[in-house]
Amino acid sequence: MESDTNFILAFLDSMNATKWGIIAVLLVGAELLTGTTYVLWIAAAALVMAVVTFLIPMAWELQFLIFTVLSIALLAAGHFYLRPLMRSDEPSDTNNPVRTMVGRRVVAFSDFDNGEGRVTVGDTQWKASSNAENLKSGDKLVVTAVVGATLVVEPAVKA
Repeated sequence: MESDTNFILAFLDSMNATKWGIIAVLLVGAELLTGTTYVLWIAAAALVMAVVTFLIPMAWELQFLIFTVLSIALLAAGHFYLRPLMRSDEPSDTNNPVRTMVGRRVVAFSDFDNGEGRVTVGDTQWKASSNAENLKSGDKLVVTAVVGATLVVEPAVKA
């Protein structure tokens, strides 16, 4: 058991800028896996410790004390000040592609009959409805809403 303790103490006594830099890189890798931003602040504290220990050699006890204080301070700052700034009030369109359809210009694929027809969006045809009369194939239209899987369209205004 004595040799295990000596190994740990020897490792801690040899803490230097390089080891702190390696710890920072490993923590950034862990952050990339989790995506929470919490590990990022601890990685930043480790990076600061790498710079500090490069400039000012110090005992490992003091290094870990400074690292702990820095980690707590950066975690608090990140959680209470920076994390709210990263949030957007508007929902993301990433997982709701239908939201991106409103305002999009489309082309009538077929003539509209009783306000119902089909439009081309990119390389796909969609069912469409409109209150406008006499919409013909090839007319330029604008999507104004999406109801279920039906696009509500109006004639595009020429600018």
